[in-house]
This record gives sequence, structure tokens and C-alpha cells, in this order.
Amino acid sequence: MTPLVLAYIFNIIVLIPIGLMTMLGGEKGGQLACQSKFPESEGFRTILGSLWTAILIGSVLGLFFPITMSALLLIQVIYKTLWLLVYAMPRMLNQRSNEVPWGIASVFFIIIVSYPWIIPWGQLFFDTVRW
Repeated sequence: MTPLVLAYIFNIIVLIPIGLMTMLGGEKGGQLACQSKFPESEGFRTILGSLWTAILIGSVLGLFFPITMSALLLIQVIYKTLWLLVYAMPRMLNQRSNEVPWGIASVFFIIIVSYPWIIPWGQLFFDTVRW
């Protein structure tokens, strides 16, 4: 089993409960998934749940097409890094870390420090893009 496939398996393990709970679990599911750190918003909850469920589906496809789906891992690194920098970091620096859902932040941190080592950069960009 390659590290690339392990990344997809990690996504699947995390996102089956979280993605589906956020999207389909109503207000209670959204609050549970986000550790009751965000105010309830059906619109934002379903957008986030849809995104996480799309990543879940893409990760299942990644088990069969690991190189082809590796752009999905790059998208995760980008959006998770942005969230940590724009949302979590300012709160940590301003003694408001109690507002940060640390379960989500921890998984995001694990992904942004590990996935860049796993993504097949050469195959992702140079085998698919012709300059």
C-alpha cells in the first residue's frame, strides 16, 4: 500500500462520519461535527457537508485512480492551510483559542504537514500539463 493510497484511506475514515453528519445530521449533527464552536447556519452547514462529502467520494475514487485524483489532496492542503491561517491562528494569537474546534484543527494540521510529501507533484503537473 502506497502513502498516496493511505492518504485517501485517512480521508475516508475521517469523512464518513464528519462529512455525512455535517450534511445530513441537521443542526445537532452540524454542531457535533464542529464541536459546537460555530453558530448554526443551515446554508453553511450544508455547503461544508457537501464539500466534505465530495472529498469523501473523490477519496474513494482515489483508491482506484490514485494519481488522477491527487489534485484533490492539493485542494485539501490549500483550503485547510487557509482556514488555519485565517481563522484558527488569529484566535490562538489573541487568547481566543477556546473558539477553535481543536479536533478539526488537528486533523487539518496533520493533513497540511503530511500531504505535501505524499502528493506526486511531477505526475500531477508535468505528466498532465503540456506547456
